[in-house]
Order: sequence, then structure tokens, then C-alpha cells
Amino acid sequence: MKYLLVASILLIAYSCGNTKTEDVAYLGGEIVNPNHTHVVLYKNDKIIDSAVLDERNRFLIKIEAVEEGLYHFAHNPEMQYVMIEKGDSILFRLNTLDFDESLIFTGRGAEKNNFMIDMFLMNEDEERLVYDYYDLEVDEFVSKMDSLKAMKLEQYENLIENFEISDHAKQIVKASIDYKHYDAKEIYPYLHNRKITHNKLDNIPDNYYDYRKALNYNDTNLSYFGPYVNYLNTFFNNLTYEKCMKLCEGEKLKANKTLHFHLHKLRLIDSLITCKHIKDNLYRNTAFAYFRKDHNPINNEQFINAFNKYSKDNKYSEEIIEVFTAIKKLKQGSSLPQVALVNTKGAEVNMSALNYRKHKSTVYYFWSLNQRSHMKNINRKVNELRKKHPEYAFVGISINEDHKGWLNAVSKMNLDPSYQFRCEDFIEVRNRLVIEGLNKVIIVKEDGTIVNAFGDIFEPNFAVNIEQQKSL
Repeated sequence: MKYLLVASILLIAYSCGNTKTEDVAYLGGEIVNPNHTHVVLYKNDKIIDSAVLDERNRFLIKIEAVEEGLYHFAHNPEMQYVMIEKGDSILFRLNTLDFDESLIFTGRGAEKNNFMIDMFLMNEDEERLVYDYYDLEVDEFVSKMDSLKAMKLEQYENLIENFEISDHAKQIVKASIDYKHYDAKEIYPYLHNRKITHNKLDNIPDNYYDYRKALNYNDTNLSYFGPYVNYLNTFFNNLTYEKCMKLCEGEKLKANKTLHFHLHKLRLIDSLITCKHIKDNLYRNTAFAYFRKDHNPINNEQFINAFNKYSKDNKYSEEIIEVFTAIKKLKQGSSLPQVALVNTKGAEVNMSALNYRKHKSTVYYFWSLNQRSHMKNINRKVNELRKKHPEYAFVGISINEDHKGWLNAVSKMNLDPSYQFRCEDFIEVRNRLVIEGLNKVIIVKEDGTIVNAFGDIFEPNFAVNIEQQKSL
């Protein structure tokens, strides 16, 4: 049945009759168990087009005047990359219950995209294995990583030998292999340091970072490609640390957690990156990394001033200033901001008006229907903490806006409905509460004032911190 369905939608694109020389392309497909009515196509951060799923959960988008390269399509809340070139008629089929694993491309232009999704899944599968490799001594680590890369390059060679792949597509496809490999090499010295030696690793061979010499740090074709951007972030973290260790006495032990470190990082990005898209993105990531770690008002003022100095006309400036302002409003002793939530009866309530006065304090935690493993783990953790600290109210907030799906999850996990809410508008909640990760917790006193708006429920000392906060 699956292949009959794919074959039937293939007829849609091929009936359009485009050839490789035409300046158009088509993207279409079928989504099983859709969780939204639309599919949205992006080039970089701009919406190119969107399509409504028909009664058979299928869609087709015609792309005029194709700008060849990487795109991504979104079916809320998931997204995935797709490479589109002139003359392509690309179709995909996926099941939202297993989004990435079920994704398969067919049609003209399918081969390069199937390779890309295979590399994506392979890299995900290797994450645990590579993490274990960080325990190894450097020569063995390099040997293991080179073996993993060699297997992928062999598949890459088979792809370009058996299919007609443009030079532009080859570059992007190979980048999906290279930059994941380089990222692991950048991470190794520092993670091995923390896991094994607890000191700076001194036995890195002189040629260990030779791959850096050939890399393009201003590659506009990859400026919105996750593996490339992730590598650049890791590279600049390492380069900043190296500079701090050499030049900044007294800051060594805390360099990667301080204002000092992030100011250095801003300067290095400014000196090495010329592509505005990449520079804006790296500055944005630096700002968010900093604000996750430091909530000191004086430090934050210094950072935002430096950010504005180095990152003039940054396309994300408004977003960064919004986070900066939100953090100021979440300082200890402040009242919770007004945020719209929905209870299990479907009524809208204001977070700041929730009343759990019979409890000493309230811990707000967050979870998502789309992260099932995290959803189970965090609610298991909450149950443990609730038993140890019955005087605290633990209130769950789902970031999802799917009311029916949320109610089903609350019921299946046997959660107390009076302590469960979901977002009315997740973007508003994320911005006002500065949610950058779902391990975040907010602790408030019985009078509704904030004790800690930036806790981590999985932090090893979280239970100890709760004990200490009773006296605040």
C-alpha cells in the first residue's frame, strides 16, 4: 500500500512536465497522521511558500525561479532539510509518529535527499557511540572517528558514481559528513578533559587541528545548515577558550562560564566572519548561550552593550533585546509575568494568578508531547521530588497547543489535572519565561514572587537547592 500511494503522487509531479533546463521545481508529498493542516517551505529563514494538505493528506508546491541549494520544510512542530535544484520534482512520504525515520524521497532529485536523511539518521545513531569515544586516548579516538567517516565517504562515492549529482549538491551532501566529524574533533579535547583528566589535555598532536586550515568559515551555501553552524559554534567556543588560557590570567578556571568569555567570543567572531548571515547567526547563538548562564543584571548590561557594538543591524537584535528584557523581569523577588495558560477543562488562566497557597512554594516545570522520552523522564523526576518535598507544589506546563493530545497524555501518565496546564501561545510563553530548554524550572514563593527562574530539574544538586530555598 505504501508504494502504491507513493507511485500515485509521483504522477502529480511528472505530469507537470518540467525538464532539467527549466527554472522551476516541485516539492510535494504525503503526510501520514498529520498534526497540522499546512506544510511550509523555507529558504534559509524566509518562507518561500506553503500548502494546505488535501483530504488525502497530500500537497504540491511549485517553486518558480528556483534558487538552488538547501531549503527546509516544516510541518509543525517538526522540520527537515531538502535540497532543491532546477528541474527537480521531489516527493516525500512520512509518518509524524516517526518523522525522520519514516521520511523517504522519490522523484527527480530524490537520491541526494535520501542520502542526506540517511546521514542525518546515521549521525543521530552514532551520538552515544561517539560520546563513549571521548574516553579514549587521542590516537585511538582519531582512528575510531576516521573509520566512521570512511564508511560514510564510501557511501558518498557510491552516490556520485551511480547518480547524476551536481557539483553544488555534492558540496552540501559532503558537508553533512565532514562537519559532524569536525565537530566531534573539536569537542574531544575538552570533553575528554572533563571526563578523564580533569585538567587541560596537553598531549594533542601538533597536526590534530590541521583540518581547520582548509575550512571555509564564510560559506554562504551552508549558512543555515545545522551541522555547519553547530561546528562554527563549537569552533569559536574552543578558539575563545584557547585565547583566554593564553592571554587572560585569573580567568582560566571560569572562562567558559563568564561574561569575560562571551565578550572574547564576540570579538573573535567579528574578526573572522565576513558573511552577514553567518555572523548574525553566530552572534545570536552567543547571546543565547550567555543569557542561559549569567543572569546578573550588571553583567547583562555589559554584554548587551558589547553585542550592540559588534553586531550592528543584526537581524535578530529585536529577539535578543526581548530576551534581555525578559530576564530582567524574572529576577529574584519579582512577580511572575502574566502568561496565558489553559487548564484541563479548556479554560484560560493566568500563570501569575495560580494559587497554590497551601504549599510552601511552587515549582513550574515544562514538557512536550513531541519529546516522549523527556516527557516520561521529567514526570518520573517530578514524582521523586514530590515524595521528598510534599510541601512543594509541582506544576507541569506542556508547551503544546494540541488540547486533545495533551489531555490524552495527562490521562495516560496519571497526572493530577489540577497541577497540569498547557500553553495558549507557546511563542509568548517561551519569550516571557525565557525557555531555552525543557529542563528549566521556575520556583516561586507562596506569595507568587520568584525565588529562581532559571533552575534545572536534572541538575545533580537540584534537590539540595530546594532545601536551601525554603529559607529564602
